[in-house]
Amino acid sequence: MKKIAFLFLIFFGFLSAVYAQDDTPLYTRAGFKTGLNYANITGDAEGTDARIRMHLGAVIEFPISQQIYIQTEVLYSAQGYTIDQNGTENKISLNYLTLPVIGKFYFGDHFSLETGPRFATLANATESADDTTDEFFDSFNNFDFGWVVGAGYKFESGLFFQLHYNIGLSNINDIDGLDITNNTALGQLSVGYLFKTKNNRRQEPAVDQ
Repeated sequence: MKKIAFLFLIFFGFLSAVYAQDDTPLYTRAGFKTGLNYANITGDAEGTDARIRMHLGAVIEFPISQQIYIQTEVLYSAQGYTIDQNGTENKISLNYLTLPVIGKFYFGDHFSLETGPRFATLANATESADDTTDEFFDSFNNFDFGWVVGAGYKFESGLFFQLHYNIGLSNINDIDGLDITNNTALGQLSVGYLFKTKNNRRQEPAVDQ
């Protein structure tokens, strides 16, 4: 809990560090993103390998100042890992509905450093080695909490790219009678687009007749 509280203090300090007063109007923009997941777990599990899967969803970018923005996301994130069980590769699929709340600090007009909390709820859990049972799903916690760090690049058109790494801070496992701790380890490469509102489209100067 101390680690989580410390990260929140850093996050809110990050948001309040720079508040530039500027007459340039700021606008909220909504859009979407999709991309690849490089998913694995860390902790007590041994011999796991990463899986390359995908994520997609909607995003909204809120301005705080000329340099600081908040990007909230609602994503479907396909995750999991592979593990060797008696010579057979078992593919574990852990699919989440996630809510990242990302603080973005822009250097110039395009490049940003990004960090913030990520909340996730488990939608389903399956394995390739056996028929999935309710007991298998119940061996995982419904809630997962992590912290995102990364960077992004946004073009004036609204097209953007992001590279994020999610550090899992909560135990994904919930197995009665076993003290097992495993955490999410997730890299994400995303491409997205933020639509421009009517008020923040580039206006061409009027031409005198």
